[in-house]
Amino acid sequence: MRITNSMIVNNFMRNLNSNLVKMDGFQNKLATGRKFANISDDPSALIYSQSARNNIARLSHYERAVTTAQDWLEQVETGIMQLQNTLADAYVETVNAATDVKTAADRQNIGAVIGQLRDHSINILNTTFGDKYIFGSYNTPGDSNTGEITGPFVVDGSGNLTYNGLNLSQFDGMDFDDFVRITNPNNLSTLTDPDEISLNILMNDLLTFDVGPSISMPVTMTGIDLMFFQTTDENGNIIMRNSFNVLSELYDASMKPNSTALDVNVYIRPLLDGQSHLLTKTAEIGGRTRRLELIAARYEQDTINYNRMKSDAEDVDFAEVIIHQKMAEAVYQAALSTGARIIQPTLMDFLR
Repeated sequence: MRITNSMIVNNFMRNLNSNLVKMDGFQNKLATGRKFANISDDPSALIYSQSARNNIARLSHYERAVTTAQDWLEQVETGIMQLQNTLADAYVETVNAATDVKTAADRQNIGAVIGQLRDHSINILNTTFGDKYIFGSYNTPGDSNTGEITGPFVVDGSGNLTYNGLNLSQFDGMDFDDFVRITNPNNLSTLTDPDEISLNILMNDLLTFDVGPSISMPVTMTGIDLMFFQTTDENGNIIMRNSFNVLSELYDASMKPNSTALDVNVYIRPLLDGQSHLLTKTAEIGGRTRRLELIAARYEQDTINYNRMKSDAEDVDFAEVIIHQKMAEAVYQAALSTGARIIQPTLMDFLR
């Protein structure tokens, strides 16, 4: 077969262009820092990279949910501690009023303080965080019709505490076992009384966040759960009391013109039990917070791992790429030098 100059030149140009393509690929890697620009460059690495990216995006969503849940729990814990401090202040005032050295007038003065603490507890229950009540589940501030902001917890004209229109005072003093039966979500279908059905629904209507795959965590508590606590009556029976009603009764007992130490002394035990109940709830919130911290730490470590996986699949080794780029550049320069000697006699022959 006869080898002509045109064949040599064409082959030279084809190889030269191939070298240019290689140099362009190395240059793109250096400029972008990525191993591939197209799917065809490395399909397996691309799949590996996309899997890592999807996991990072999913973790980012859950990390934001965990952060929001932690903010909620912090607000809830603050509210519970404020309620506990309110009952603690009422307890101190009650112990002070239960001494025989105090006169009826002194107890009336203490009763005025108790009344303010009682009203303040309602303000705490109606505390908002963002556009929701921290102890009102999915309630939002303001009436949709009038725009008036009253809160889910309201004292009606008869002095009863209501939550979303449900009179909670009617359940004050209920037998403990009956209260547990009514509020158990598994017993909802067995209830027939409308108020008991409403109590069951409202008691278990909690604001929850999805903080992980198949992990849904309540980030608040209902005010019903906080206000009702277990105690014993004068006969030793275990009953449920409402801290609002306890403070209201204590206020009425203190404000009587001829009140005695015995009139207020009976409220010391319920106030202690109410504080213990709120401290238990605070510990429960602390447990949830600790769990969220562990979940957040796990997500942080998982994010680091997935970023490393993505980097292994996508990021170039600059030292290796520079070496290959320099080698390709040397080959290209040699090809140019060789091509000059190939093309030169061809031109001379053409001139002849």
